[in-house]
Amino acid sequence: MPEPLITLLATLAPARPDAVRAEQIRTRCRARLARQVPEAVVSPVRSTPLWQPLITLLGVAYLVAAIIEAFSALRF
Repeated sequence: MPEPLITLLATLAPARPDAVRAEQIRTRCRARLARQVPEAVVSPVRSTPLWQPLITLLGVAYLVAAIIEAFSALRF
């Protein structure tokens, strides 16, 4: 840092917390938290995306088709 800036910063008084302002902010925050509406409970049925069971079903169908194809190849 340049020297004049350092001397200017050195002359500043140390910051002190403002108790009145802190209490006002604390009161506003508590009031806002008290007004918040709790989130709705999500049913477990809706929490599972629809694509996961579909992918599972397609995988099982593919596995069954592969097994059927393997057995038909072994017979002939």
